[in-house]
Amino acid sequence: MDLPTDSGLQIAVSATQKPGPTIEVQAVTKGTAILPCDIVPPIANDSAILVIWYKNDMTAIYSYDARGKHSDKASHWKEKELVDERAYFRTITEPATLSVDSVEERDEGEYRCRVDFRKSPTRNTKVRLTVIVPPQKPNIIDDRGKEVVGVAGPYEEGAEMKLTCIVSGGRPSPSVRWWRGDAMVDSTDTQSPFPHVMRNQLVVARLERTDLHATYTCQASNNNISQPVSASVTVEMHFKPLSATILNKNQGLSADRKYEIVCQAVGSRPPAKITWWKDNKRLESFVEKVSTDGNVTTSTTTLTPSMQDNGRTLTCRADNPRVQGGAEEDTWKMDVYYVPVVRLELGSNLNPKDIEEGDDVYFECNVDANPHAYKVVWKHNNQVIQHNQKLGVITTNQDLALQAVNRHHAGNYSCIASNIEGDGDSNTVELRVMYKPICRSEQKRVYGVARHENANVVCEVEAFPAPDSFKWSFNNTAETIDVPQARYQTGAFFSTLTYTPVTEMDYGTVVCWAANTAGQQREPCVFQIIAAGKPEVPLNCSIVNQTTDGVEVECIEGFDGGQPQFFLLEVRDAQSGLLRANLSSKFPAFAVSGLEPGRGLKMAVFAANAKGRSEPALVEGHTLKPAQMQTRSPIALEMGPVLGILVGMVAALLLVTLAIFAAMRCRGTGSTSVRARGRQGENGLRPGTAGACELLTATAKEKVALPLRSNVEDLYEMDDKNPDVIPCNKDSDYQLVSGSQGLAIKELTEVSYDGIAQRNNTSRNGDLYENYKNSRYPTSRDVVAEWVV
Repeated sequence: MDLPTDSGLQIAVSATQKPGPTIEVQAVTKGTAILPCDIVPPIANDSAILVIWYKNDMTAIYSYDARGKHSDKASHWKEKELVDERAYFRTITEPATLSVDSVEERDEGEYRCRVDFRKSPTRNTKVRLTVIVPPQKPNIIDDRGKEVVGVAGPYEEGAEMKLTCIVSGGRPSPSVRWWRGDAMVDSTDTQSPFPHVMRNQLVVARLERTDLHATYTCQASNNNISQPVSASVTVEMHFKPLSATILNKNQGLSADRKYEIVCQAVGSRPPAKITWWKDNKRLESFVEKVSTDGNVTTSTTTLTPSMQDNGRTLTCRADNPRVQGGAEEDTWKMDVYYVPVVRLELGSNLNPKDIEEGDDVYFECNVDANPHAYKVVWKHNNQVIQHNQKLGVITTNQDLALQAVNRHHAGNYSCIASNIEGDGDSNTVELRVMYKPICRSEQKRVYGVARHENANVVCEVEAFPAPDSFKWSFNNTAETIDVPQARYQTGAFFSTLTYTPVTEMDYGTVVCWAANTAGQQREPCVFQIIAAGKPEVPLNCSIVNQTTDGVEVECIEGFDGGQPQFFLLEVRDAQSGLLRANLSSKFPAFAVSGLEPGRGLKMAVFAANAKGRSEPALVEGHTLKPAQMQTRSPIALEMGPVLGILVGMVAALLLVTLAIFAAMRCRGTGSTSVRARGRQGENGLRPGTAGACELLTATAKEKVALPLRSNVEDLYEMDDKNPDVIPCNKDSDYQLVSGSQGLAIKELTEVSYDGIAQRNNTSRNGDLYENYKNSRYPTSRDVVAEWVV
């Protein structure tokens, strides 16, 4: 190597100081090595003029020359093969240093710095450079031998985690440490069987939920100069649910109502899957939602419980399939309220086909209810049964006992149980009580028939079981004769006798008996055979409605003469006598239309049958004028309490005065009014001038006269029981009254129509006017005899 020289420079080479102790310097590969060299002269007015660096005392690698022409600016020389541009000597530092960049392993060795001064002896400084080779980046291996990059796991809660950190290379051998955050958790590194390889195994015996996303770092370092090399992993874990809870399981349930049941699972990772189970049957209908952080899973199922679900178990199961045994569940034993389910049964020891009058009967009402029924109501033919031990009716919540039953106890029985959910009706159990035949009420008891005509006499009975046989007999004043079986026909509950009177002695009483397995009928059914005649005059005829072009007339039918009857209405103009309408009807109720407004009318109502027609029942009336149909809107009058009291007192005083006046008048005119009305009735004219007292007196007396009719049973209470006595038809309005009495009844009808309505409701034909409106056929008929006004 050629070093720069200066012939004019005199160097005292004879005086050389011995080198001092060797200075130890460390550098990391690829780093910078700083080699110190003291260039400060030992005496004043002296300076370093030449610095040479040697490696291993053999090779000059760098020189700093400030001699001669370089005194103003020193020159730097570098050995190209060893340091080239990587080295640079700095004199501004204290001490001066040789910096070697990008240190390589070959740079390691012993360096000597030779410093020549102008005056002072040469100084040598020895520096030993040790080059440190950092280890390679650690590799982390899990317990399955798989390299872990970034994320370790996933692990289950409570599982063991083993991670091994392997570090290759490095001079000197590195130390390997495990850190969790800023805390060292393991420093036990070992030499691997392989050369230049170090390892450290981290063992976490039981992972907790707090280990989720924990970062473990493996560091390897062999110097204090450079940063340690490291590798980090984050722990991923799977958790089973901490809990599964049915949120609204304390609410009450009612059968056949819709409910939304909510279950919530908390703490599962990944989010739990929720399933619903009713007993062992999985429910498929539900909606699931997961919270933003994935920690809470909510599932909602729609449940419509039935009564069969009472006592069943509803289960919400939260499961994490990635965790062994990762299921949590909550159960709910459902308490379902429902309307009582009721079943009625006849007593188990009773034969329903063999219950006779006098037997004791009991029923059992079996109630299935939640909550328990607080009340049980018993019904017979839809009528509530009241407890009455004196009458042999004993009721409890579960049982009904009937002591000594009779035919009236027969019918349909049911029970109704009630709880807070509602009322539950039972099935209907029919109780059949065997009893001897009895006559059916409301059947025709009087038959009118002419000689040589056939009368079909129908005998209807009630019995259980159905009658086995019927027998008939005829009774008149002379004899009693059994009727041959050929003369009558028998049905299930009736027998029809075809009877033909030939002589006067053939009119009288026919009697029928029926018999069944319970025995023979005690009291026979009695029927009267009378000579047929014309029907009686219709009773209580009156106008019930008036319009401008029509009127409505209703009557009560009289005795039909023993034959089916119908009714006729003739309407004549009161002034001209012209016939305006002629109607017929099955019932004594007529609606006449098409008349002129404001006209007086005279009307006659007849009853007719095959034997002729009755005398007329006369009615006078009129159609309304058009002005009478108009109504004015009443003026609203606000009446205060004081004014109302005064008006009431005045009205009461007026009524008392009128009553006293009417009573005084009645005392003097009562007998005269009755006689006058009798004469008017005989003349066939309607009394038009009778006073109010007369009408009231007639009303009182005629109401006493109305019950002249008598049932057949009343006739048989007579001592002689004369069969020739002709009683009324029980179901007709036949009365043994004169024509004048008939007019008196008609007059009474005009005064009080409410009495007529009541009679109509109890008539054999029912409500005549309603029946008329439903079934009338207003066809004109020829009048047999004209009515002369």
